[in-house]
Order: sequence, then structure tokens, then C-alpha cells
Amino acid sequence: MKKSSGILLVLFSFIITLICWLLVRPLKAIPTASQYAQIIGTLALVGFAWVNFISTRHVVLEKLFNGVDKAYVYHKYLSIISLTMVIIHKILIDIGKTSQFSRGSNLSFQQVRPEENPFGGIGSVSMIMFIALIILALIAKKINYERWKLIHKVMFIPYVIGLVHYYGSSNYAVFGLDPFSIIVNIINCIGIVSIIYSIFIYEKSSFKYRFKVAKLEVVAKDMLEITGRAVGHSMEFSPGQFAFFKLKENKFPSHPFTISQAPKKGEIQFTIKALGDHTKELLDTIKIGNEFVVSGPHGKFDYKTGSKKQIWIAGGIGITPFRSFYQSDISDDYSIDCFYAFNNKEEGAYVEEIMGMHKKENLRMHLLNSKEEGFLSGEKIIKYLNKTEPVDVYFCGPKPMREILKRQLEESQLNIIEFHYEHFQFK
Repeated sequence: MKKSSGILLVLFSFIITLICWLLVRPLKAIPTASQYAQIIGTLALVGFAWVNFISTRHVVLEKLFNGVDKAYVYHKYLSIISLTMVIIHKILIDIGKTSQFSRGSNLSFQQVRPEENPFGGIGSVSMIMFIALIILALIAKKINYERWKLIHKVMFIPYVIGLVHYYGSSNYAVFGLDPFSIIVNIINCIGIVSIIYSIFIYEKSSFKYRFKVAKLEVVAKDMLEITGRAVGHSMEFSPGQFAFFKLKENKFPSHPFTISQAPKKGEIQFTIKALGDHTKELLDTIKIGNEFVVSGPHGKFDYKTGSKKQIWIAGGIGITPFRSFYQSDISDDYSIDCFYAFNNKEEGAYVEEIMGMHKKENLRMHLLNSKEEGFLSGEKIIKYLNKTEPVDVYFCGPKPMREILKRQLEESQLNIIEFHYEHFQFK
């Protein structure tokens, strides 16, 4: 994955918070373990604020993380890291209490037992809820998408409890004018505003582009092409981008789909495969004249960011971004080999369209019916290439296929500049 300024900004927010904490002192004498506990807990809130901000799918995430899809990769790991810090925070709090009460009068610590501070106890409630919800979210990737989204929304509760715990039980001047207090308060404000927006406002405000289904066409087994005409202002997008799609006439939840044709004024097109998570229901019920709404566009999957020598690899429904690429005006100074692998004749989308394309010297299409010719492999790809020539590889297809081909191409010593792909895991 290409390095992004977003992860540097995340690290900076942790580091600057820690540095500012080193410059302040608690309002009263507390054990060293308790001091460390409070900064670890504060850093956990910083991490969760970033998690909440990424959940907004704000346009700035495209630039910060080189695509909102990649931002969600950091979203998952930040959730795990922040939860780990919450657990460490609790352990250090208990160590600090043990140290304080066991040494008693030998220290000048002002002892405040748990029952005297109601805000201290609710921290454990927040931690237990976070543990339960994050573990459930991580292991429940294959459950109904709408139910998974509900789990994510419930994260609002332990996060707010955690904030109340911080402001009610901290031994530092939480509303002071020192840099530590100011920075933490700003980050907490961003976190709370972000989670309020993503849970209560996003679905109503972000889907501002309306379209009416003008054409439906089955392009392969269980694959439906949906063409929409704009109702009002149309969405501008670049080839290779995706958008979140939501049908207004039924309860089909918003889902990310690649836009499967090059930009055309007043029109948008998605090609959707029935893969579960309501997609089969959508394909069975959608009709011409239905209205759908779109949020986006998103994604940085763009062949123009690569070198002039490229390999495109598509698997199954993964042909869609490359279709939008080859429908656009590809400059003559590019040299591209596109490999499209599909399981069998019935599951090959746009095969006839590709075979009927006007031949271009700079774009060579290679179709592979896996049932008849076997699976696509690195060996089959490199026989068309000069191994020593630097090349960018663009991939869209199943993750197992991606990992196998990436390894095979690297083992073949193909001179790969970068291996580009999108992360369509928003769970």
C-alpha cells in the first residue's frame, strides 16, 4: 500500500499529545502508574477520534489516505490499538490504586476511593462494551451488512461513556489553557462531531445525487448492469472510482460499487454481482423507473498515476474499473496489457464487447476462460512481457487471486514498480 500523509498525521497527533502531557503536572499527587494510566487512556481517545473521523467518509480522507478504502484499513487497526490502550489504562489504574492504598500514610497521595468518584467506575463499563463490540465486529464480517452497521453505530455509547469518564475522573486540568488540555479537547470535539455525523446525519446528507433507472441489462450470470439518468445535478467522477449506492424504493442498504463505465454527462452505470449482503435481493427487485441515490465519488484507483508501461489484471466482476479505463481516452504513449480471467463462458462479463473492440496498439486485451484454459498465473502473464522493463500492475478481483498472482509475479522477478489495488472491506 502506498504511503499516505494520513498515517503520518495520525502518528503526529499521538506524539504531540504525549509531548504536551510531559509538560504538565497532575492537580494532586498520584502514583506514577496512575499518571501513565491517564495518558494511555487519553491516547486511546485520540485513536477513537480518528476511528470516528474515518467513519464519516469525508472527502479529505481521499487525499490523506490515498483513498477512503485505504482509510478503512487504518480504521480497523486504530480500533484494535485504541482498545488495547483502554485495557492497558485499566490495568495501570488498578496498579496505581494498589500502590496507593498499600503504602497508605507513607505517601502524601490524597486517597479517593472508587465509590467517592462516580466517574471512575463507568470507565470499566466503557471498556467492557468496547471489547465486546469490537470483537463482535471483527469476527462477524460475514453477517448481514445492515446488522454489522448497527453494531458499528452502538459504538457511540461506550465512546461517550469513555469521554464522560475522562472529563469526570482525570487528575489533570481537562479544561485548562495549557497545550495538553487544548489539544485533547479539540481532538475529542472532532471525535464526537464525527460520530454524531456518521451515525445520525451521513445517510441523510451525503446521498445528494439522484438517478432514475433507465436501463437494466444482464451482462453475465448473476451480474446486472444498471444505468441511471440523473435527476437534477449529476455526479462528476473519474474512471476507476466507486460510489455508495442506495435504492430508494426498498430497504436495500447503502453499498459501495465500482462505476462501470467512463464518465458520461447526466448518466451513471453500475454492474453488480449477486454476492450476498442484499445484492441478490437488489437484482431480483430493481426495475426500470426506480430511483436510486449515490454518495461519492471515492477511490484513487487510477491508471494515470502509474508509469506508461502497465499490466491490468481483472477477475470476474473486477473487470468493471478496467472497462471504465478502456472506454476513456487512453493516451498513445501508454503500453498496456489487460488480462481478464473468468470462471466460464456464462460468468464472463463484457466478453463480447471486449472481443468486438477496435484494436489498439497500446492496449492489448487477453481473455482467459479458466474452465477451458486453467487459472490465470504469473507464468501466463509474463510470456507477453519483457521482464526487465519496469511496470505498474493494477489488480481488481478476489483477494486470494490477488495474493497468488502478486507472489507469482514477484517470484518471476518481474520488475514491478507498484502493485495497485483497492480495499473493498468496509467492515
